[in-house]
Amino acid sequence: MIKYLLLIVLTLGTYSSLLADLCKIEIDLAGCTNDQVKVTVIPPTLSGNSTLYIMPRSVPGTYSKDDYGRFIVDVKAYDASGKTLPVSRPDNDIAVEGKLAKLEYWVNDTWDDPQGGEVFQPTGSNFQKDTNYLLNTHCLIGYFVGYKMLPYEVTVIKPNGFFGATSLSKKEESSAKDVLIAKSYPHLVDNPIMYCIPDTTTFTESGTKVMVACYSPHKRITSGMVAKDLIPTAHSLGKFFGVMPVPNYTFIIYFAGMDMLQRHNVMGFGALEHSYSSCYFLPEGRGGEQTTEEIVHTASHEFLHILVPLNLHSEEIHSFDFKDPKMSKHLWLYEGCTEYFSDLARAQDTLLTEKEFFDEMNQKMKTTTMMTRGQPLSLVDLSTNVLTPENQKLYPIIYEKGAVAAFLLDLHIHELTKHRLDLLGMIRKLMEKYGPDKPFKDEELFEEITKITSPKIMDFFNDYIIGSKPLPYNEYFNKVGYSYKDSASVNVYQFASANIFFSRDNVEQSILRVRRENDFGAKDGDTLLQVNDVVITPANRIEEFTKNIWAPKTGNKVTLTVKRGSETVTLSATPVIGSKTVRNIIEQMPNPTAEQIDFRKKLFKKM
Repeated sequence: MIKYLLLIVLTLGTYSSLLADLCKIEIDLAGCTNDQVKVTVIPPTLSGNSTLYIMPRSVPGTYSKDDYGRFIVDVKAYDASGKTLPVSRPDNDIAVEGKLAKLEYWVNDTWDDPQGGEVFQPTGSNFQKDTNYLLNTHCLIGYFVGYKMLPYEVTVIKPNGFFGATSLSKKEESSAKDVLIAKSYPHLVDNPIMYCIPDTTTFTESGTKVMVACYSPHKRITSGMVAKDLIPTAHSLGKFFGVMPVPNYTFIIYFAGMDMLQRHNVMGFGALEHSYSSCYFLPEGRGGEQTTEEIVHTASHEFLHILVPLNLHSEEIHSFDFKDPKMSKHLWLYEGCTEYFSDLARAQDTLLTEKEFFDEMNQKMKTTTMMTRGQPLSLVDLSTNVLTPENQKLYPIIYEKGAVAAFLLDLHIHELTKHRLDLLGMIRKLMEKYGPDKPFKDEELFEEITKITSPKIMDFFNDYIIGSKPLPYNEYFNKVGYSYKDSASVNVYQFASANIFFSRDNVEQSILRVRRENDFGAKDGDTLLQVNDVVITPANRIEEFTKNIWAPKTGNKVTLTVKRGSETVTLSATPVIGSKTVRNIIEQMPNPTAEQIDFRKKLFKKM
C-alpha cells in the first residue's frame, strides 16, 4: 500500500510540475487597433541563451502552405529585468538572443491584410474591432522549439458583452476576460474561438452536447435558425455513428455580408474541421438565400471528420510538423470517405432519397471530368504532393473523385465480405487498433485493410486509388441495380439562345447580365421582376431560372417581366425540342434482380 501511495504522490507531483511549467499567452482583443491585435507571451522555463519561436507554415486539415508568421509584426523581447533583447525573423519565425522572459508582438488579421488574400477564410483570422473576432490560434500563437507539447494558458482580454465560442476548457470567465486551457500546442491549434455578442443555441444529440455559435452582421441568420436545420442531420449522424465519439461539439459559423465579400479577396466558402468543433465561412445573403442544404451538407461533412482523420490518422497527421509539413498519402480516406459518408448517412435516414444520392454522385463525377479534362489522376499521388502549386489547383478533386471512389470501395467491401462488413465497419475496426492517440504508418494502411477485408481488395487500390485507371462506374452501379453511360444523345426542351445570367454585384436585386442576343430579347442591366406568375427574389431566382429557362421541362411559353429603366417590359419565348448530348447518365434499371435489390437494401439500410 505504501508503494502505491508513493507512486500516486510522485505521479501527482510530476503532473503538477508539468502544469506549473506552461506557456502563458495574453491576447488583447479590447485593445484592437487598425485590424491588429497585441499578443504577449510568457514562455516556459527555457534552457540556453537563444530561443526560436515557430509560427506554423501549415496546419492539419488545410493542405496548403500559408506561412502564418508573415502576419506577425513589431516584435519585442525582454529578459527578466525588462531589458530589450535582440530579435531576428528567420523565415518569419522569431529568434531571440538572450534569456527570454517576455515576448510581445502585434498580429495582422489574414482577412484584411493585403498579403493574406490566399489564406482560406476558415483557416485565417478576423479582427473587426468591437464587432467580431474569429481566432484560429495558429494565426496568433506559435511554440518554442522543444516545448510544443507543454500546456498553454491563454488569457483573452475581450470587449464588454462578448462571448467566446470554443470547445477549449475555460479556467476563468468574466465580463472582461477569459482564461482558456490547452494541454499542448497541437491541442490549442485544434480549437478555434469566435468572440462577438453572443448568438448561440445548444442541443443534445445521442449524448453529445452541441453548440451552434453564429455571427451574422445584418442579423439575417440566427443560431436558432441554423440549429433547427442541423438537428435532423445531427440525428441522422448519431444513428450512423451508433455511439457518438465526442462528449461535446461546437459549430462556429461566420456569415459574411455583401460588404465584406466586395471588400475582400474571398478564397471560397467552406469550413475547416477540428476534433471537437468546426469553423465556417458562409455567405449571409438575405437569410432565405442561405439554403438549408448548403449549411447542412458542409456541417455534415465536417462533423463526420470525427471518424477520419481525427480518430484514425497517419503519423504525418498525428505528429504534424508545423514548420516543414509532410502530407499523408491518404487524403482519399480523410476527405473522400468523409464526403461519401455525409451523403450516405442522410440516404440511410430520410434526408436524401436514393435518386438524390445518385444525383450527388453524378455531380461529383461530372466535376471530376471537368477539372481533370478527362486525364488520368492518382488519388495517392494527389494526396502526397498536394502542396505543389499544380496540385493545389486540383485539390478539390479529392472531395469529388475521392467520394465516388469511396462509394465504389464500399460496394466492393460489401461484396468481398458477403455483406459481413462495409466501409464504415472497416474504419471502425481500424479505429479499434489505432485511434486518436495511436497513428498508423502511412505505407502500412493498405496492408492493414487487406487483413480486415480480403487480399483481393489490393487490386482495387492498385488500379483506382494508387493507380490512375478510370473508376469502373457501370460495373459497380450494376451491383445495386443501376446503369451508367458516359454520354447519350437525348431530345430535350431548350431555347435556341438562353444566354442570360445574374449579376454578382448586387445581391438585393436580380439584375440580368446578357452578353449576346437571346430568344427573349432581354438586355444587359434589366432587372428581373417575375418569371411567369412567380415574383422573383434572391432566394428563388436560380431555381426559377433553371426550371423555366436553362433546363425547361415542357414546351410551354415562358414570360419574363423586367424593369428596364423606368419601364416595365414583358418578354416571352417558347422552348422547342432539340437534341442534346448528356454526360454521366445514371439510371435505375427497370427490372433489377432480387440480388441487386437485396444489395441496395443493405447499402441504404434505413436506420
